[in-house]
Parts: sequence; structure tokens; C-alpha cells
Amino acid sequence: RWQKKLAGSRSCIRICRNFLTRTRSNEGGTRQSVPPSLFPFPFCYDNCMPKSKLAKIQFCFPKFSGKNKKAFVDALIRDVPLDKKIGYAGYSKRMHLRNDISWRFANSNIREYRPLPNSKRKRIGKLILSILQKCHRKLPAPVFPLFVFIFPWLGPFDKNDRLMGRVTGFTPYNNTFHIFVSPSEFSSKSLRQTIAHEFNHAAFFHYHPLNPNNQSSKQTIRDVLIWEGLAENFTKEITKAESPIATALTEEKAVKAFHKLKPMLDTWVKEKNDAYETIFFGGSGYKKWTGYSIGYHIVRIFRIAYPKKSWRKIIMMNPRWIFDKSPFTKIEAQ
Repeated sequence: RWQKKLAGSRSCIRICRNFLTRTRSNEGGTRQSVPPSLFPFPFCYDNCMPKSKLAKIQFCFPKFSGKNKKAFVDALIRDVPLDKKIGYAGYSKRMHLRNDISWRFANSNIREYRPLPNSKRKRIGKLILSILQKCHRKLPAPVFPLFVFIFPWLGPFDKNDRLMGRVTGFTPYNNTFHIFVSPSEFSSKSLRQTIAHEFNHAAFFHYHPLNPNNQSSKQTIRDVLIWEGLAENFTKEITKAESPIATALTEEKAVKAFHKLKPMLDTWVKEKNDAYETIFFGGSGYKKWTGYSIGYHIVRIFRIAYPKKSWRKIIMMNPRWIFDKSPFTKIEAQ
């Protein structure tokens, strides 16, 4: 099992060696069918939310006072019950959910936490449902309802966190995603972009499940470039705005960076993989979010070359076919 902790980005890769345990994706991860017999109990969702067949939304903002981080995380996941379709919010065991939530609060001042008032829950819930409906019209959700879990995101926030509007997200399992929002201040624009991005991931991993025990499904740098590029282009088409991670590099700079990383395209994204970390999150001569931006340009130019292909068809395509057919990958470095 491996994981890399990341703050200030929309999502991060999560890969596990065990069945539906810890996964982390910025958006990817291990996604497999959960045997229905393992999960006999239904979810109980937030009763202040408008009803929708498309999505079930649960706010994990419990009443809590104190400074103990373990107790705080336990309170966050206390009301996440076992569901026959998605386990514990995308995990087979509650302890795996707890462990993958915990790292986000490693440096947080828990005493700053305040529960969300119902008025803010309703506003956030309506915004989420609105953008999900827009996403569904452009790319029909392969299975619904979608399961959306809203968790608090506490400071301290660095410049990248602020650039991302104090909102981040993660898709641990197909048709399931987590959204982390600062209770005190967040950008509605960023929330819309995060929802669209994670929706695309949830659909992608329905058609392209990852199995760490299957050699052919192991993910490479090339694969991650494409699925992040798909999510960022979909986000732009839904929200009519490019996100900071998409525009981290201009097209010209993205071409140069792409040629630099070419020898690493087929490198597996696995435990202690420095190539993945530096390409997507910065280091060793790579600007932060380089991988996201390269992926964005690869898919953007693919969309220009194949304008008649619907998102439903694109999301089902082999990512390597998209990579090979994108004119971006044929551009010579200057």
C-alpha cells in the first residue's frame, strides 16, 4: 500500500494493493466491483438536501469541540454508514476511510472548526446538484445515483490552496467522490470546477476500472496525463472557465515539458514513484501541476481534431488511443 499526501490540488493519485482499500486519485485509484453481499445496510443522507435521483449528498460536518485530531476525524466519519454499493464512502473498511481522511488535518488547527449551518448546506447542495445536472446532460452518468460526500477543509492555506478557492476533491471509487470545502470561505467557481472534474473521473473509472492485481490495468504516467486531461477539458466545457491546474503551462511550455518527460511515459505510477510526484506536483525542474497542464493540452487539441465525438464516446475510449491520435503528441519541440 502506498500513498502521497497532497494539499492545494484538486485531487491526487491513490493506488492500493488490497481490494477496495485505500485509494487516492486527482483525480484515480483502485476501482473494483463491490460484492453486494458485503454491504447490506443503506446510507442515510442529509435530510436538509433537495431530493434528486442523480445524486445523494451527505455533509460530514458534525458537532465537535476540542483539539484532538483523532477524535475530530472519528466524528467526521461517524455518520458514514455501510452501503451495499460503495462501502464506507468508497472504502471496504471504515478504518481505511479514516486513514485517508486523517492526513488532510495533519497541520490543521482543529479548534477553528465550526459546523456548517443549514442555510449554507442548502446553498452548497443546490450548487452541486445544479452542476451535476449540467454534467449529466453532456456526459450521462453511467450509473446513478452518484454519491457525494462533503467534508471540511481546514487551514493553514498556502497560495496554491487559495488559488484553488479553498476547495479540493478526490474520487476513491467509481460513482463516488469526496469534496473538501473550507467552512469559513470558499470559491463557488472552484466548487463548480471541482464537481465537474470529479464527475468526469467517476464516469471514466466506471468504464476503465483499475485493478492493481491485473498487469494490463496498471496505470502509467501516460494514462494519468490522459485522464487528468479529460477531466480538465470537461471542466472547462461545463463551467466555461479554465482552472489554475489546466493553465499552469502555456501550450508552448507544455510541449517542451512533454518532450522532457517522454522517456518516463510508460513508468508505472506506484509506491515511492518520484517521476509521478515531480511531474504532477513539482520538483526536479518541473513546475507544479505540469502533468495536469500537459494532459489538458493533449486532450484539448484532440477535441479540436475530433470535434464531432461526444463525451460519452470519448470517456469510453482507450486513453492510449486518445494519446496517439492527439496532434499535440506529434508537435516537435522548438
